[in-house]
Amino acid sequence: MNMGFLMSCIAVMTSPAVMAMETCEKTMDLVVGETAAVALSGNPTTGYVWQVAESSDIVEVDVRFEAAESPRGMVGSPGCTIVSVTGKTTGQGVVQLVYSRPWEKGKEPAHTCTIKVNVK
Repeated sequence: MNMGFLMSCIAVMTSPAVMAMETCEKTMDLVVGETAAVALSGNPTTGYVWQVAESSDIVEVDVRFEAAESPRGMVGSPGCTIVSVTGKTTGQGVVQLVYSRPWEKGKEPAHTCTIKVNVK
């Protein structure tokens, strides 16, 4: 993953606390009702998108893409996928994200991201 681009993802965010995904393995400590967000670089025009592959019942996960600013008329702009995780009930769990082409069944994802979640 291009870390320079990832840092630009963080700069354009206007959401709650953000953690850079340097290794794509993180731990989130939340209280019930608290939200933390992760920015992951990507370019859905290539067919690859960040998707939730697994999510514990103790959290609510919201995934949205924000295109980066690009020259007018440019097609295929990269951007950031913002993954917001909100604690619903106390416990421990995992959110597993994959960067893949949804129609390519049986193929390994290009990237994975694992977030361990502790909700108090």
